[in-house]
Amino acid sequence: MKRTTTVGWRAYGALVRVLSAVHYGVLSPLSASDEGGWQWLRRRLTAVPPPAAAGRRVWIHAVSAGESKVAELLRRHLLAEAPELSVVLSATTYSGFARVSRIAGEAASFVMPLDTLAAQRSLFATLRPDLLVLVESEFWPAQFAAAAEAGVPVVVVNATMSERSFARHRRFPLVARRTLLQARRILAQDEPTLQRYLALGVPAERLAISGNLKLAPTGAVTAPRVDAAPTVVFGNIHEAELAALAPAVQTLRRQRPEVRLVLVPRYPGKLSAATLTAAFGTELVRVTDAAEAVAGPLVWVDRMGALAGLYATATAGVVCGTFAPIGGHDLAEPLHMGAASLYGPHVERQRALDVALQAIGCARQVRNADDLVATLGEVLDRREDREAMVGRFRALSEEAGVRLAEIAGDLVRLLPPQ
Repeated sequence: MKRTTTVGWRAYGALVRVLSAVHYGVLSPLSASDEGGWQWLRRRLTAVPPPAAAGRRVWIHAVSAGESKVAELLRRHLLAEAPELSVVLSATTYSGFARVSRIAGEAASFVMPLDTLAAQRSLFATLRPDLLVLVESEFWPAQFAAAAEAGVPVVVVNATMSERSFARHRRFPLVARRTLLQARRILAQDEPTLQRYLALGVPAERLAISGNLKLAPTGAVTAPRVDAAPTVVFGNIHEAELAALAPAVQTLRRQRPEVRLVLVPRYPGKLSAATLTAAFGTELVRVTDAAEAVAGPLVWVDRMGALAGLYATATAGVVCGTFAPIGGHDLAEPLHMGAASLYGPHVERQRALDVALQAIGCARQVRNADDLVATLGEVLDRREDREAMVGRFRALSEEAGVRLAEIAGDLVRLLPPQ
């Protein structure tokens, strides 16, 4: 075990604590997000991981709910490959932890502490993993330093690297040297991502393209619904999108009165009844139980964790976070549940997934909310096209599932022998 010098680490830790206090105590309460606040900062400051277990252990870290899907799938394949493994999951955000704790249970999941060297050293000493797997793109210097001290290899799966992140790493090469250049293996989603890691100095032999693992199925891709009443579910709506989406929703109600519209916010409970009435009119019914989504033709479901089940009842799903410069959420989620997928122009955070879906024509991207009304009408009226979209996605999803199983096998081979 190599001991990292503490020169500079105390200053870094102090900076992390100050910036975290500003983020959680000042900035988060001013936003619509439920990911912050003093209470969540206290959770991160007092986080306790599961104690060391007998046998080999893999630790998978997923920052938020989106990455936790890959963590869930990878955990499943790892346990299928080596049932005796201990696999623990962690997350940074509230929504991410809510999902990983449902997946692995409280005994095998925890909230990620702040990135101070003391906290990360304590984490590795308690957890004693044999391998750390990071999902996508969040790299922290103290975590990598503590992993190196403990002799724990780090692998990045489903790796992303946007142009903005690439430029930031180019401006601060010391951070790249202390983080991503220390990874044993980086599995990039696509060729442009791989080339950015190469340009930052990651050796070519440590890089490979895995495709987007979020495409892999959590279960069998649901068959499209044929006889059910037409339903459109708008998933993960942000407050910043209301001005754009509300006129489109109202137009749909006038033009397609037979279609049930279900609206699901990204952050339940954040918008007042007055705000929702002003946006969507007095016809809107606000419920807190997903089972009540049939309460009327226009329903707002204020419930965390309800979206997947609602997509499973839908004819089409509109993935939000894409009608304002937010960057989008999981563009494939409606397709997994057998519904057609539509989304707006802002897919900066989901670019690789957008490219994959558009390449084989299994999703529809619209230019703006006005275009959404006409495109939804086409999708609702053309059942064969919807079924073909879901069928093409099923084939793509099965390929991703095969790749994920292969990756799990490779990770098991990185572990020490039993």
